[in-house]
Amino acid sequence: MPATSTLLLFLPSLLLLSRAVTLVSPALVLESGYSITTVIDFNQHHPPGGSDAASVRPFALQPLARSQNLLLLLDSSRSTFYSVRLPLSQESEVSLLSGGGSIGFSDGDATSASFNHPRDFAVDSRDNVYVADRINHAIRKISSSSGMTTTIAGGYSRKSGHTDGPAQNATFSVDFDLVYMPKMCALLISDRGNRLIRQMDLKPEDCEDPQQSGKGLGAIPVCFIAAMALLFGLAFGFISRPFVTSLSNVSAIAGFFMSLKSSYELITLFLNAT
Repeated sequence: MPATSTLLLFLPSLLLLSRAVTLVSPALVLESGYSITTVIDFNQHHPPGGSDAASVRPFALQPLARSQNLLLLLDSSRSTFYSVRLPLSQESEVSLLSGGGSIGFSDGDATSASFNHPRDFAVDSRDNVYVADRINHAIRKISSSSGMTTTIAGGYSRKSGHTDGPAQNATFSVDFDLVYMPKMCALLISDRGNRLIRQMDLKPEDCEDPQQSGKGLGAIPVCFIAAMALLFGLAFGFISRPFVTSLSNVSAIAGFFMSLKSSYELITLFLNAT
């Protein structure tokens, strides 16, 4: 067989071999020191939480801000949200949060609410859950205090599109995600289908950090400071009364009380600001 024919015969094999070498030898920087462990296997065992928890297909996970011993789990295939108790193990308790396993568009408690294959959600500072219910063209809210699911955007329109304005009249594409921005007290909407970044302002109580609320001196300490300042002023006036013999002394005492009043106003302003 001529050399040229032999080369042509083996050329495809050589090309495939070079392609295989390229696939298994990419320009990677492999960093060691990490390990992977399966902590819950829904295929093998039924974790505590009832028969419903046995059929979970985890799609997305996110920790809760306030409930540090709970993890939020979304099963998009069943349109259902679960809470998983930490630390994670095969015995972790899995509880229904909202959805009930049915596909639809309804609000209500954990078993009455229904979604349509959501794929993304966000959690605010008070553990309220905001669901990108994309096929229903709506944004839903699961309240952390009542457990009730409500529709906060897209409730009137219920169709795809690009409409801003009052949230219930707004429309979205069928491909959007949510991000909670605590400093803005808002949800940012990555509306991929419309190639937009949009913003939905939340209620102030949704963004209040429970760990920060109640801090500061508050109204009772302000009253206490005011009472102490008044008592101090009266005591000072009573003690200094025998020594007030001239107009200059009177002016000095008046100046003292004016400075005391200014200090009190500054303290009050600071407390109101905090």
